[in-house]
Amino acid sequence: MSTPVKRPDATPAVPAAPAAPLEPVQVVKPFGWVLVVAAGVGMILATWLLYGTEAEGMWAGYRDGFTATVVLVCAMALNTTLPKRPFLGIIALAGILLILFAVFLENSTAVFVSELVGGALMLAGAILYGAGDR
Repeated sequence: MSTPVKRPDATPAVPAAPAAPLEPVQVVKPFGWVLVVAAGVGMILATWLLYGTEAEGMWAGYRDGFTATVVLVCAMALNTTLPKRPFLGIIALAGILLILFAVFLENSTAVFVSELVGGALMLAGAILYGAGDR
C-alpha cells in the first residue's frame, strides 16, 4: 500500500480556470497581402525602369502603372475596417487583366515578363488573402 502524499493548502487539486486554447498564427493572410503589395510596387518600378520610351513601352507603362496604382490603393484599403471582398475582387481582376495583357498583346519581352509575373503575383496574393479569412 502506498503512502498518500499531502498537498499544501495553497495548491488546488483541480486548476481554477482551464487553460485557454492556443489559436493558430495567421500566416496565409499577411503573406497574401505582402504578395499583392510587392506585385504592385514591382509593376510600378517596372514601368519606370524596364519599359522603353517608344510608343509600345509608353502605352504599356500607362496601363500597367494605372493598374498597379489601383492595386496598391486596394491593398491599403484591406487594412481598414471597410469590407474586404470588393477590394479582393478588384485585385484579382487586375491580376487576370495583366495576365491577359501579357498573353494577347504584342509587346517586348520585358513588358511580357513583368505583366505575366505581376499579374500572377496579384492573383495569388488575392487568393491567399481570401483563404486566410477562414
